Amino acid sequence: MNADAGTLDRALRLLDDAWAEVRRGAYVQHQLGEISGRLPDVSFAEAERRSDAGRAFLARLDSLDPAGLPHDVLLSLRVVRFRAGFWAREAQWYWLVTDPLGIGHFGEFLPAAYCGGFLLNLVHGSLASFRFREPADLDRYLALVADYARLLGQFSDRTESQAERGIRMPKVQVTQARAMLTGFKTGARNAIAVDAQRLSAIESASAAEFGRQVEQRISTQVMPAYDRALAGLSEDYFARAPEAVGLGQYTGGSEVYRELVRLHTTLDLSPERVHEYGVARLREKEDSMAEIRKGLGFKGGAGGFLAYLHQNPKWRASTEEEITATFQRCIERLKPHYGDYFSMAPSASYGVAPLPAALRGSMTFGYYEAPRRGHSEGVYFFNPGNLTQQPLIHIAALTYHELMPGHHLQEGIQQENVAVHPLRIYNFVTAHCEGWAEYAATLAGEIGLYEEPEERYGRLLFDAFLTCRLIVDTGMNALGWSLERAKAFMREHSGRTEAEIHSETLRYSCDLPAQVLAYKFGDAHILAMRESMRRVLGSRFSIKDFHAAILLQGSLALPDLEWHVAHETARLGGTLVS
Repeated sequence: MNADAGTLDRALRLLDDAWAEVRRGAYVQHQLGEISGRLPDVSFAEAERRSDAGRAFLARLDSLDPAGLPHDVLLSLRVVRFRAGFWAREAQWYWLVTDPLGIGHFGEFLPAAYCGGFLLNLVHGSLASFRFREPADLDRYLALVADYARLLGQFSDRTESQAERGIRMPKVQVTQARAMLTGFKTGARNAIAVDAQRLSAIESASAAEFGRQVEQRISTQVMPAYDRALAGLSEDYFARAPEAVGLGQYTGGSEVYRELVRLHTTLDLSPERVHEYGVARLREKEDSMAEIRKGLGFKGGAGGFLAYLHQNPKWRASTEEEITATFQRCIERLKPHYGDYFSMAPSASYGVAPLPAALRGSMTFGYYEAPRRGHSEGVYFFNPGNLTQQPLIHIAALTYHELMPGHHLQEGIQQENVAVHPLRIYNFVTAHCEGWAEYAATLAGEIGLYEEPEERYGRLLFDAFLTCRLIVDTGMNALGWSLERAKAFMREHSGRTEAEIHSETLRYSCDLPAQVLAYKFGDAHILAMRESMRRVLGSRFSIKDFHAAILLQGSLALPDLEWHVAHETARLGGTLVS
């Protein structure tokens, strides 16, 4: 039975309204290549507005009878419910965690790499891509420069108000935050300044006066805003900052962390259950690594094997160019096999580039940036400083996670898929996106892309590192672990360098609590969905059909993805399971 026209119309209007809310977010605007008259708003007032919007969407969803609505519409409504659920809590959580990108990445402190640092990097990119077509654009840009100072002021407002509530970043993060803000301050003038070539469509006299005004606003507004942000992390602030790390140390932090575990995994899991799962999984990965060492005739342990690889020039690189070439060799391996596993591919190209200098001290690996309007290439930004200090046995796994068939495939297809509602094109669920990327790295092993035992070992070591995250993230945020205990655990089990261990443990305990829990739960659930579809369809199972089911509907919470895969299984001739 189909839904009546009125119900369908209400559902579609709800989706359009939800899309209007989603596109207000900083990350989505960046992907759309849009620069409105105002930069992102990270104030408490904006968190209150979004909470009101979230509650209103939930009420509208509850009043809607879904019976008879098309599957595609139902899937989009599930996306709204997931997003509205965390929108509704933004004001309640604001002083402990906030979401500056608008994608559900809740960070503790704005002057931290994966929270405000990522946002400032997007802002710099948006200003650099601003197009000057007419004289009025000069005034628009000047307004954005002033608004940059307003945004930095909101960083300071929140930091100061957090301190008044007894929420100060741990001492170790204060040092990191000062360094990051100093780096962005140093680079801000170059990011904001406009060279003459960009003003070729503007009359020269106006362009010259514009340049003076931009410099004046940088000097009188932007630089003082940075000075205020740095002054907020004064010696007095540092003296009163806690030695301990983790969200659980703050009033209400334990409860919020439990909610973030459910948000990022999209599953009804407790921190304790996540921790137990991580311990069991890590044991399995370490047993598999021991088998490879044995097969290679190496009689020492994991630490000795890494030391041996560290001395082997075959697995080392000393320059950005050598690192880039290593990534490229891994990229080329997939191409002859791609069509056996996938029936579609994004049209956008992809590659790698060094991480911006301001973020190198705070990000372990780097990040993938999807294609967007005005920039048709997907790029993985790698941290050259870290990669030159270690054997590159994990580069193949990193390539297949970050690029093809990982993030670039999933996000590229999602953004080019005009068959779904735009709400789903620009939705982002960590458990699906990072789960797919980890599934892709596992699939690469099934295809045979880890050509040498050391690369298979590197894949297992990368998996073990991500599994360590389940243990130390929950340990520091919920179970009372100290930073040193977490670092010691990472030293023993992760295979990462000391610099990476430092930035990673800060990421979990002072920056994006619970976000890294999504990777391995997403991977495990996607593999389980594949085996369920294979079991039901038997000889009719096609790996290409399964991958299409996972990739063609946008980014979904794992229960919603499982619901859709069950629907696809039934459509392909199996039995629909609820």
